[in-house]
Amino acid sequence: MYQLSYFSKATSDVSEEIISGILETSRERNKAIGVTGCLVFHKFSFVQIIEGEKRHIQSLFEDIRQDKRHSEVTLLWEGKNNGRNFGDWNMAYFAESEERSSNGEMKNFERNLLLLSELSAGSTAVLDMFWISVRKLISGEVI
Repeated sequence: MYQLSYFSKATSDVSEEIISGILETSRERNKAIGVTGCLVFHKFSFVQIIEGEKRHIQSLFEDIRQDKRHSEVTLLWEGKNNGRNFGDWNMAYFAESEERSSNGEMKNFERNLLLLSELSAGSTAVLDMFWISVRKLISGEVI
């Protein structure tokens, strides 16, 4: 099993519709090639971990690097792992909205991500880097 984690910023023209399109395409393609992972899109930034066969993961990352909807694509970590950390997920996502922020859903989402990060601590270097980056994104720190 191979894992890769990256950070990128969304270009200014990225909308909820574009994110939905990315997710739909990614979920279908990733399921077909056995890729799982977790995508966090928050504050117009992406942090993602993907896992699967090395050739698929590296090909997907190259596609992401070439994708005009991403800027400042930064590889956080990549490497082998004994198994999947997101085997039951083909791609997780929570959409930000003004309504969700005002009724506390966004804070709950952030708390859940922080809890997941604590529960996953020390699993693998790739997973640790992913969760460190998610925590920084939530807190507003520079990644």
